[in-house]
Amino acid sequence: MPDTKRDPCVPELGLWERADIQFGKITIVANVLYAAITGVFRGKSSPKAYSSHLLATAVRTLIDRLSIRQNQYMNPPTPATYKAVMEKRGLKPETVPLPHDTEGYWLGNKDAKNVLVFFHGGGFGLPATPAHFEFWLDLLKVANENGHDIAVFFPRYTQSPYGTYPTQLRQATGALRYILNETGRSPANVVVGGDSAGGNLALAVLLHLSHPHPEIDPISLSAPLAGVFGLAPWVNFATDWPSFKDNAYKDLLTERALSEWSAAYNPGKEHDAWSEPDRAPAEWWADAKTERILLLAGSDELLLSPIESFAKKIKSVFPNTTYVVGTDEAHDIIFYGNPGPEGVQTGNELRQWLLSRL
Repeated sequence: MPDTKRDPCVPELGLWERADIQFGKITIVANVLYAAITGVFRGKSSPKAYSSHLLATAVRTLIDRLSIRQNQYMNPPTPATYKAVMEKRGLKPETVPLPHDTEGYWLGNKDAKNVLVFFHGGGFGLPATPAHFEFWLDLLKVANENGHDIAVFFPRYTQSPYGTYPTQLRQATGALRYILNETGRSPANVVVGGDSAGGNLALAVLLHLSHPHPEIDPISLSAPLAGVFGLAPWVNFATDWPSFKDNAYKDLLTERALSEWSAAYNPGKEHDAWSEPDRAPAEWWADAKTERILLLAGSDELLLSPIESFAKKIKSVFPNTTYVVGTDEAHDIIFYGNPGPEGVQTGNELRQWLLSRL
């Protein structure tokens, strides 16, 4: 039997599930109103900026109050969002079929010399947001106007629970194989990266290149990749890290939501080095098939402690690793918040690092 099921455009919800969404929206509004009033007197355990306090309250309530299926029902699927953003920009969408029942989306000139293969976040269960495409289109415009020749390839992976691990990793490696074999790029002209759950996939793909997953075909490289990055990467699914307590009221994420998402991604199975890259021993990263690694996190996010631990492990054996912490930043804020025209530290660092690689 096939190992994936195609993402439903809109999950079929029962009558109560649909009605409960309306009650959930009421809860969100009530919590935000309460936060707006009491937020004037918030302490250091809350976000520094008042607007960030309200955003964090809204997002935490949303992902805590509604299930994965309800959140999928409320948001357009990734293909629809891609087409909408491209049409809004007056650009032609270009979709290509990929192995294992999925596809990839081009941003920029698909014949560019250099390519970023990017995996989006969302706990493996949520679709890409418009900001996932808008950020890269803005970067490509500036980059190519300044002499860089870059395109972004944006693979879709099957959302959980409709596909479970290692389906997503198999699709991710298939996307990289497509770029290397079907488009003829040298690995030296390819960067692989992702945010949150997508950062998990990017690092799992990197691990697969030197230590292949036993159920997935290996990939042989003619040269190391130009770089690999993880923006707020979800590298460890445990929730007993110090930052889960310290940043409980600062971040967009919640312990309950992360537990639900990880259980849907790998239900009833033991996690391993490819489902949680932090589980891989340090020596497995010493021969990573890339020139450089970039890891980024926000100082206010729940995942800060595991990302710091992972970065320390990687740097101990792979010196060409850069680790950046964005001050007063919640989880993955460049895609799930409102960073403003000046951007945020992690976003700016990512831009500079990428343009120096390609």
